[in-house]
Amino acid sequence: MKKRCSFFSEKEAVSPVIGVMLMIVVTVILAGAVSSYANSMKTQDTAPQLILQAKASIQDGYVHIEHMGGDTIAKRDVQVGIESGYPSQTGFVDNDKVSFVPNDNYLNPGDEARVNFTHSGSDIFITFDGSEIKQQVELGEPFRLMIIDSNSGQTIYSARITLSP
Repeated sequence: MKKRCSFFSEKEAVSPVIGVMLMIVVTVILAGAVSSYANSMKTQDTAPQLILQAKASIQDGYVHIEHMGGDTIAKRDVQVGIESGYPSQTGFVDNDKVSFVPNDNYLNPGDEARVNFTHSGSDIFITFDGSEIKQQVELGEPFRLMIIDSNSGQTIYSARITLSP
């Protein structure tokens, strides 16, 4: 008669308590990893939503921007950029060259903003100048006006404007 090997005859496994504890440990580690990843995600500020309309005239001496509707914006929270020329160059107008009318600190629906430029002796050129910009725009030449929200870094408004007489 053959003797059976007792090595394979005993069928004991890890107890259920240890198995449950291992599953709990794995769950806690996964929850910690997901929580760490979720907390490291930075939420992005949303830019104000508004409708603007802009035009520029040498005769007026400024770029006229009308707030047609949407959120109110604060002057301290925006930057006004001008892009022109070939190859195109972009610069930001100094805040003292930008005025909001009637309230100089906020632009509400129905209000207007003005971006001042200098007009040289000739009738065909204007210049946007400041600490971060020195650009000439010729009569009839289109240029891009951009209004950027400083808090979120997003462009609020961008339009291609043609300089009129």
